[in-house]
Amino acid sequence: MANEITLSGLTLAFAKTGSPSVSLTAPTINVTVAGTQYMDNVQNIGTAEEAILMGDVAAGGICYIQNMNSTNFVSIRQATGAANFMKLLAGEWALLRISADTTAPYAIADTAACDVRILRFDL
Repeated sequence: MANEITLSGLTLAFAKTGSPSVSLTAPTINVTVAGTQYMDNVQNIGTAEEAILMGDVAAGGICYIQNMNSTNFVSIRQATGAANFMKLLAGEWALLRISADTTAPYAIADTAACDVRILRFDL
């Protein structure tokens, strides 16, 4: 079977006085999944960096990350002690394809612990 994951419906609009407006509707992407595993987990991330649980999903894959906290932000790092490469404010989310050589991403909350949802799929 092919195209088991469908990514669709993303619309981005920017309008600010004094700047040109931008409107983008991303095309639908269909992704074929090689494996059968996925992981859907809510992890409580504290103010000391900690490894993001990767579960039994093969290295890499499609990853959805959402900061479920209503007040505080959380930062994502490629590895322990690495610089922050992603910042998710309260309620924000990101969708990305993780490289197969990323084996232990880390997260750290800013002011207080944050529940973070991580949904990963084998590719």
